[in-house]
Amino acid sequence: MSHTEATVIYQVYLDGYALLGTVQADLPEVQAITTEVKGAGIAGTIDSPVRGLFQGMSMTLNFRTVTPDFKKIQKQQAHHIELWAAVQTQDPATGKYGVIQHKFITRATPKNLTPGKLSMGETQDRTLEFEVTYFKEVFGNDVIMEIDKYNMIYVVDGEDLLQEARDAIGM
Repeated sequence: MSHTEATVIYQVYLDGYALLGTVQADLPEVQAITTEVKGAGIAGTIDSPVRGLFQGMSMTLNFRTVTPDFKKIQKQQAHHIELWAAVQTQDPATGKYGVIQHKFITRATPKNLTPGKLSMGETQDRTLEFEVTYFKEVFGNDVIMEIDKYNMIYVVDGEDLLQEARDAIGM
């Protein structure tokens, strides 16, 4: 079993073509919607996660400056954005290095633009924040998780944790 060490390089794709000019991507935080459980027989309160329901998920792409691709991705519509990373691995038995693919697949709509700053000889540090409604993480050949808010899908380790809920309401 190899150990993962670091991202070697990554690329951002918009609708299947490479998006130029990105310098950093801040992936969405996946935070469950919770409900407070309290009452007779419970010693206090419990902040219980509601299965398969999540808070808003934001992703930010950071650019050095405006680019022709930036104009396309700024349109307020859902965009298919994929981030592909090459992750360095090392086999502890042999010391051999390798690379494994780590992908993040999103459907995301721009919601916040920060044009950055103007300073001579420096980057503008422009950012575009997105609301993510679909998020899938694939490491090598393994699907780590898949969240599809509009289609009520939440898959972890090959199990759709919202299937029973969809069945209960006839979906």
